[in-house]
Amino acid sequence: MQDFLNWRTDPLLVDNEPTEKSKWLTANDLLENNLQERIFSPANQFQLYSVMIRKIDFVTGERLLQSFPYLLLEQKWLEKLRKQTLSLAERAHHYFKETKADYSIRSWQKKIIKYVEEQGRLPFPLFRLFPNWYAIFDNKQYIQFQSARGEHFQLPLYLTEELAYLSGVIMGDGHLANYFINIIDSSKEHIENLVKSLETTFQTNIEFFAQKNANAWNVNVLGKWIVRFFNFLSGQPINERKYPHLREPLLIQSEPVFRSAFWRGLMDADGSYKSTISFGTASKQLLKDFSDFLTLHNIHNRFYKQSVFGGTTFSLNIAGESRKKFAQLIGTNHPQKIQELEILLSRRVNQFARKTTTLRKQGVWKGQVVDVQEKKLTAGYFNFLLVPYFSLSNFGEKIRKLRRLQNHTQQDLAKEVNIKRTLLSNYEINITTIPIANLMKIYTFYNRSLLDILKEHSKLLIHSRSSHCLIDTRPNEKMLQLLRGLQFKERGCIMSLGENNKFNVTFREELSDYFAIDITSNRFHNSVLNNFVREFFILRK
Repeated sequence: MQDFLNWRTDPLLVDNEPTEKSKWLTANDLLENNLQERIFSPANQFQLYSVMIRKIDFVTGERLLQSFPYLLLEQKWLEKLRKQTLSLAERAHHYFKETKADYSIRSWQKKIIKYVEEQGRLPFPLFRLFPNWYAIFDNKQYIQFQSARGEHFQLPLYLTEELAYLSGVIMGDGHLANYFINIIDSSKEHIENLVKSLETTFQTNIEFFAQKNANAWNVNVLGKWIVRFFNFLSGQPINERKYPHLREPLLIQSEPVFRSAFWRGLMDADGSYKSTISFGTASKQLLKDFSDFLTLHNIHNRFYKQSVFGGTTFSLNIAGESRKKFAQLIGTNHPQKIQELEILLSRRVNQFARKTTTLRKQGVWKGQVVDVQEKKLTAGYFNFLLVPYFSLSNFGEKIRKLRRLQNHTQQDLAKEVNIKRTLLSNYEINITTIPIANLMKIYTFYNRSLLDILKEHSKLLIHSRSSHCLIDTRPNEKMLQLLRGLQFKERGCIMSLGENNKFNVTFREELSDYFAIDITSNRFHNSVLNNFVREFFILRK
């Protein structure tokens, strides 16, 4: 017996049960649970069915089918549907069980024929039941829909810089109602630009009007499906107080250009460029996300907290010396704020040396790792040829296998690489660590490269003098996070200064486990770690 799909078990409906919109799962929830396949199709397009259709849609309202979006169909799809109305009706009969549309197969077939013959469109859940239905998205950037009343709109299939920017604007100056998105701003020119962008992206009805009794302009983007789209994309709630829920959408973190565009949109909504570059919001989490993003790009900023009319707001200011870097990274599209930013950038910035204690409180100190020296990487790996004096352990078996594959004796190999046979023997039985310089002589003789070594190992146990350290063969965020909590001082001394909100004992334990060294105090020596960091990383001066 054929196992038919039902709306309660449909894997594309992301909510576990029919639930109110305040509890709908969004892209943030799915990404936090590693469910990217519920957001994107195998072709890396948005799963629009997951975005637009919710389980609660199947249990509310008398006119069930009219509440869904209708997919506009090209002639070739209409012809395919005409040939399979009976099989599609059978699937619909099972899919809509226990709903207001619990029709017989015969009734479903009549409805489908009417949609195909008279309207040239189909409710999205019905089309989702058609075999190979997802092929309609091939080679397309947008998909055209209609409401039951014939109102046209389209939805994008890919995340773009423009979409990330609009998400930021709506999160700052916008409100998601049940059937429309409202955006308000004091600049008519800015609102007109937004209208053009929204019309191009969504091809929907847009209202544009002056705010009564206020020097402001409004945009209303009509359509509950576009409301749902932004709710899913950003996590911004529908028809309720938004600030407790605001955060940087996880979806836009996939590309640096999307993140910059999102924060540009938020700055165009809630930012200021008059006396300084500042941003204000009632969401502490959103401000923390912004501060983290700026800090990642070495843009100095400072938090402020204020009590206003019995409530609490949070603001962030950009340090004067970071203004140009901020403008290059984020900038503004707001016509009025473009002029204000240009004036601000033309002003002279008086630089003052901040106190050491103040910098320490902000997690900044001399000798701190800032970033990797990209030019010292090879194919994304650390170029250990730059530190030939380091020695490696546990390579004896690999050397022996290479030698025996070529039927060479120890004497043959020792002569070729100009070392004593007894030393080579000690290498092979792992009595003596092997300097990288000598290892590379052996590997080069057997037509192997440094990259061959690095691709085979995620970490290397490295020795130098009396020190040893377990080192990653390529940079990663965890390594950078730990290294930024250290201060690399002169003469090989390292200070463990830790991370914010983490006990230093816990931080030292993490360091010990990660680098395979025993750290029992805040001050320690390790020549491997010190020389490795000074060779491959940029240190704060």
